[in-house]
Amino acid sequence: MKQKTAPFLLAVSALLAASLACGRSAATEQPSDSLVTTTVGGLERTYELYVPAGIAADEEVPLVFVFHGYGGNAQAARLISGFNRLADNNHFIVVYPNGTGESQDTLSWNGGRCCFYARDNNIDDVGFVRQAVEEIEAQYSIDAQRIYATGMSNGGIFSYRLACEMADTFAAVAPVAGSFLFEACQPSEPVSILHIHGLDDDVVPYDGVNLIPELAGVDFTPIEEGVAFWAGQDECPPAPEMSQDGNVMHIVYAPCADETAVELYALDGVGHTWPFVELQSSRVIWEFFTAHPKP
Repeated sequence: MKQKTAPFLLAVSALLAASLACGRSAATEQPSDSLVTTTVGGLERTYELYVPAGIAADEEVPLVFVFHGYGGNAQAARLISGFNRLADNNHFIVVYPNGTGESQDTLSWNGGRCCFYARDNNIDDVGFVRQAVEEIEAQYSIDAQRIYATGMSNGGIFSYRLACEMADTFAAVAPVAGSFLFEACQPSEPVSILHIHGLDDDVVPYDGVNLIPELAGVDFTPIEEGVAFWAGQDECPPAPEMSQDGNVMHIVYAPCADETAVELYALDGVGHTWPFVELQSSRVIWEFFTAHPKP
């Protein structure tokens, strides 16, 4: 009897598997770079989705969000960060979302005290990211323990807010040339933090002192103060380890709760930029992400 029903059960299992896979993308033979349009709260939003070649529908892979700075866009974030090449070499999916603004030249993110259109209109950027995660998970098998975010300037500021409000989703965030500007921060669980910042940054100053008239409405948090806040949230040791290599100072709070870590790279002689000469920032960020999945 069992021998007679086994083929039937195998057939049913195959049909169920096919049903569960329905709607997911098949294995990618070539890299896929697409612009996705979605609607959040009645507002049309877009993001670029990059999928390297060879990712199968049933293969669990990491997901990395890269956020542009104020006045930038998804394409600029892709070019500045170089994350597509990292994705090709390390087999993960990258999302480059677009912010909102009065024009395509003034796109911004609502990171709390900053910035501009998104802040002034209380744009639900967190809801946008939540929806993007859900849409991508419907197409690909995303590893829920390895979802990450990084961003430049206003994009870095917003990545901090994601660590606050989507701690259940993001394992780690890596702000570059941003600042921690979200006072209502109550993360539901520990999130690993890697911050990269130039000591000579005059747009988002390391010491928080704003000297640019156009940004007079933004009261920046000193970088080390924001990093220390996260060290407290993640229950890290109170005194960090510090090391110096040329013009690069590395501050590390570890070990922290749930195997998280909080780290800061402070670069002397570097301004408001995504550093590649002084520090291979994208590679450092990816290595940090790899080392800090959710438990």
